[in-house]
Amino acid sequence: MSDSPTTASYFNIFITGQLEAMEFPLGPNAAEVFCRYEVVYGPDWELVSGVQSGISQTASNRSGYFKDKIIFNLPLEWTFKSTTPFGWPQLIVCIYGKTRWGAETSLGYSRINLPVFGSNDNPIVTPILCPQNSNMVSELASWITGRNPELKDPKALLSNGKLKGISAESYGEVVFKLATILRGTDRLGYDWG
Repeated sequence: MSDSPTTASYFNIFITGQLEAMEFPLGPNAAEVFCRYEVVYGPDWELVSGVQSGISQTASNRSGYFKDKIIFNLPLEWTFKSTTPFGWPQLIVCIYGKTRWGAETSLGYSRINLPVFGSNDNPIVTPILCPQNSNMVSELASWITGRNPELKDPKALLSNGKLKGISAESYGEVVFKLATILRGTDRLGYDWG
C-alpha cells in the first residue's frame, strides 16, 4: 500500500454575519417591512451548510423618527465547497411591506456579491433598487391597488442582459456585516491577497 499524499480538489468558504438594517431616506412606504433572501451560486459550487433561502421577521421604525434605520439583525451563515471561483455566491434580498389595505407589496430589491475575505468590522452597504412603472396606465393601476411593480424573477438582477428595458430607481440601502473564512485555496493555487 503506498502512502501518496492526497491533494484537495476543492476549497471551502465559510461566511457568517447578519443583515443588520435598512435605511429609507424618507421612510419606507409601508408600516412594517420584511424581506426574503436567496443565495445564488454557480454550477461548480455546493452549499454544504446553511439555508439557500429564507424570510425575515417584520420590523418597523414607527416608535422613532421616520428616517431611523429599520433594524433586522437577521443572522446569515453559509458554508460552500467549490473547485473554482467562477460562479461566486451572491445574495439577493427582496424587500416587502404591508400597504394601508394590509396587502403585501414590493418595496425593492438589493443584491450583493458575498465577500472574498474580511471581517464584519466594516459594514457593506448596498442600494435598494425599486422597479418603476413602464407607462401611465400601469402607474394608475399601481396607485389604485397600492401595489408596486415587481420583478417576475429577482435573479434577473444577476444578469445585465435580463435587465434590458427595466427602469429602476435607487431608494434606500441595506446594511450587511459579513465575515469570510477561506480554507484550501492555497493548495489550489488561488492567492487573493
